[in-house]
Amino acid sequence: MWYLSFIEREQNVDKSKKTFWPYAIVLSIIGCVIACTATIIISLDYPVEMDNYYFERHQNINSNINEILASQKEFKAKFDVSFNDTNKSMSRAEPLNIILTPKTAQIPQLKYDLLLTRPDTNKQNINLNATYHNGILSTQDVKFPVQGRWQLMAKISDLNTTAFYKFEFFVGK
Repeated sequence: MWYLSFIEREQNVDKSKKTFWPYAIVLSIIGCVIACTATIIISLDYPVEMDNYYFERHQNINSNINEILASQKEFKAKFDVSFNDTNKSMSRAEPLNIILTPKTAQIPQLKYDLLLTRPDTNKQNINLNATYHNGILSTQDVKFPVQGRWQLMAKISDLNTTAFYKFEFFVGK
């Protein structure tokens, strides 16, 4: 009979002894679900499609990226491109100027598309009209609706090559 009391005592000890590992497993599963949910919510707020650096759909870019990069390299061998307007003011409308310096004497006919955008949203995108004269690509006067960080995205092409540029600047009061 003494062994029965020993077995009963062992069972009582096991019942009073608590382990944390079942709680750890449950908490780990809940943590994974929360992390997955947060990832999905963030990815829906900032989809890849918002990035229109190449002015085309991502399917076209994925299938032609090698040609795009080779064309951009050729264009950069022909031109130096710069943008010096790092600070702008909301209070007045003024043009944005991109300086194109040809590396050769021959200046080809250029085509260009300009997009003024905010880095975190496409709601305030502005397609800009511009003129090219004496090495300066100048937009019409731009009045910024809100202050903060802005980007001027440019697609510049000559007859055979194309390059893409993204210039960031800050708009204050």
